[in-house]
Amino acid sequence: MKKKDKGRIWLWVSMVLIAVLAVLTGYLIGLDQNGKEREKPPVEKSKKEALPQAQQKADDTKEGPLFAGEIKQPKTLDPKEYCPRLEEDVRVFFKYLDEKNYVRHLEEGLDTYVEFKRLLKRLSSNLPIPGGEGVDPAIMGRNIYHLFRVLTRSDIRLIKDVLSNEADTLELNLDMFYRWLTLEDQCPDPERIRPPFEVLYHYAGFFLDTIGGRAYLSRRPMGVRILLTYYSMLIVHEADKRGRNTYGIDVFPYVGPLTREVTLYSDFKLKKEYLQNLNQIESYYLKKR
Repeated sequence: MKKKDKGRIWLWVSMVLIAVLAVLTGYLIGLDQNGKEREKPPVEKSKKEALPQAQQKADDTKEGPLFAGEIKQPKTLDPKEYCPRLEEDVRVFFKYLDEKNYVRHLEEGLDTYVEFKRLLKRLSSNLPIPGGEGVDPAIMGRNIYHLFRVLTRSDIRLIKDVLSNEADTLELNLDMFYRWLTLEDQCPDPERIRPPFEVLYHYAGFFLDTIGGRAYLSRRPMGVRILLTYYSMLIVHEADKRGRNTYGIDVFPYVGPLTREVTLYSDFKLKKEYLQNLNQIESYYLKKR
């Protein structure tokens, strides 16, 4: 009996240590190289100055990229028009980043679109495990260090700098990238860079339902955390509807808390859309219970 008790004690101690490491991991990612919380950049003079030149032209002429929350679903726009415009918006975003001083400071002549494609390939080839942490502590440990294993220090630095410096337009850009990532066969993918749905599901489950993923989000600004949780929920919910929720991730417990956070967060431009989708998701699972 004593040996069994000692074995149980060590198991619980290991679990506690792993949980502490998860918190520390999220904390360290949220710090800059000097160990200090990165200061938020000053707000730019005007919202128009913060947008890509192509987007400014779109505002002036009502033509061009669809950044400013105007992207329409393929059902409401001819795919022959929607697909190339969405692809162009993605490219314009990276051209815009290439001209930013904080990107040039990292590496002169850095092509952020090339880096984006490289990151997608690496992330797609090294998937986290979005379930089973309660059964196998090794999975928990693997998830905690997942982003450190897949991404380099410079990758993490670039991602953090974009998240902090593009905070004013982050919501609309995330909306654009979500639509682009979930196109699947609705639009052509000539460069074959969009990851398959299975990859999106693994990362959505990672951020939504694992200690490592949630620890990472806990160190992000509230708006970023809410949006990434929201889009992760949409993807897992879609997997549920398709019968492809292979890890059995339960979305329902997250719906209520996320709805309250979205309701209380005053800065979202697409809040009405978020709440409508969350209400639909909640109704979907209530009917199944």
